[in-house]
Amino acid sequence: MLSNAFSINKIQEHVKKILSIDPKFPLWFYLLVFYICSLFVTGFRIYLSNNSFQIPLVHILNDPTLFPNDPLVATLPYYASMLWRFVAFGARFFPIEKLLVTLFLLERLLVIYAAGRLARTFMPGSKLAAIGAMAMFALAPKPILGNGIIVESMFEQTGLAIAFLMLAFSSFYRSHFISSAIWLALGFTVNSMYGTYALTYLIPVFLMDRSYWSKWKKWVPAGVLFLTISAPTIILTVSAFGVSSSDTNLWVLASQIRFPHHLYPLDWRMSKFIKFALLAFLIIALLYQYRKTSKQLFRHGMIWTTVSIGWLFYAFLAAYAFKWPSMLVMHPARATDLWYCVGGITLISLFAKKITEDESKSRFLLVPFLASIFFWLTIEANVVPLLFLGLIALTWNPLWKYFFLEGSQNRLALIVTVLITMLAGTSTMKRLKSDGNAFMISTDKHIREIAEWARDSTNLRTTFLINPYWDEFRGLSKRSAFVKWRDGSAILWYRSYVTEWASRLKAIGFDITKAKVTGWLDQSKLNNCYAELNDEKVQKLQEQYSIDYWVVALEHTSSFPIAFENHFYKVLLLTDIGADH
Repeated sequence: MLSNAFSINKIQEHVKKILSIDPKFPLWFYLLVFYICSLFVTGFRIYLSNNSFQIPLVHILNDPTLFPNDPLVATLPYYASMLWRFVAFGARFFPIEKLLVTLFLLERLLVIYAAGRLARTFMPGSKLAAIGAMAMFALAPKPILGNGIIVESMFEQTGLAIAFLMLAFSSFYRSHFISSAIWLALGFTVNSMYGTYALTYLIPVFLMDRSYWSKWKKWVPAGVLFLTISAPTIILTVSAFGVSSSDTNLWVLASQIRFPHHLYPLDWRMSKFIKFALLAFLIIALLYQYRKTSKQLFRHGMIWTTVSIGWLFYAFLAAYAFKWPSMLVMHPARATDLWYCVGGITLISLFAKKITEDESKSRFLLVPFLASIFFWLTIEANVVPLLFLGLIALTWNPLWKYFFLEGSQNRLALIVTVLITMLAGTSTMKRLKSDGNAFMISTDKHIREIAEWARDSTNLRTTFLINPYWDEFRGLSKRSAFVKWRDGSAILWYRSYVTEWASRLKAIGFDITKAKVTGWLDQSKLNNCYAELNDEKVQKLQEQYSIDYWVVALEHTSSFPIAFENHFYKVLLLTDIGADH
């Protein structure tokens, strides 16, 4: 009995020692952990989504003979991002997939670093603020309104622009003239739309804050530097705006069908507007409390919040009052993406400051601090009460005493790190179950087989009739596709393309002029149109558009000869070109 009691006492002593450890890790340690966690939160994908036209742009920049009969690819030189010109140069020396993985890894590291740096800029003395901001971005925050991009699961110019622009905000806030111009120019060069958004946030601060405009002579060289670096992108953007649509009504209708999630606020859930209003209220309320001790952040934060609300108002006007393509292509509501970044980091930084300043209240500030980090997660409604109760449970006195050491910032940082690591592990397990890979989100292997066969066995002038939702086909095959749903994105940078896109969709049975003009498109409708194509309809398409191959499900009945097949699909030969190169 004595030995058992002695063992229990010894165990208790060891537990107390472990619980009393207050590890103090450097900031770079948290950067590294959150960076790795973020990679497993999102995973990595290629060829899908916006990559479906960005990668063909890289291909055609390196080989202009590709896609000779593809009207979508003909619009890509007007795509207003210089980033893919640089990627195309790199693709001359490295395989495109390895290159994009490498760039993705560098981009993600930069955006996590930029979030921490911006928080340190707002609260120089708070290490906890930087850790909270990096944790927020490790969870890949999703925009509330406008369906934009902050942290994406692929290498994409918007995510990279966000990183550059956060660094620009940091330098601007510190009045570092040249570095703010360089970061802003890089963000603008990568994505001119988000670069323009950033200007609308920073210029009002410059004009309304005497500490800035009184030093306008020092800002002139920075402005010249910005214009010099951004000049090629400005020219490219202006040239894209110069290509107007010959049918404005059709363009507006097509935008309602293709981009309700970006352009038309009345199609968005009310809960998102409530979440937006809640965030604005919290930021304004906290800034107001610090209007005397953090005067500059108060002024800037209020201006940024006002500008974001102005952009949202502008989105309503563009969509429902003016209906001008030149206004709508700016995706007005997506301008709030930058405010989420800056505003979210402001919120975290202010809570971190309050925890640092008043340890007696830090126990009760833990919940809003953690909530501001997890605010961006997409959570089922029935889980919200449980999550809220879970956060409150963390303030329970025994937990607060032993797990948080009554407010130790080092322990708080460690607990945040553990929570982020657990969420990253959950995302990884889901991916392993669905894709069989912890990091890479793979393309459909059967579609890849078709695309690789097309690349290796057909000539450059070949055109394929494929399922409109096969995003990866062009990038993998380097061959023309008759029409895809995502091709409609081109009407944003080459508005006259809307006529060709609508015509080709109609040719396969989907008439956008008769479709429901609001809300998300039911994907099954377009899939059904494609599945209902028969030999007679396709023969007419072939004669009108010179289509060479038609890809159908393996069980699809057709008299056309089979050129290639796998376990799910077969490629039907529509012409007598054979497999010649």
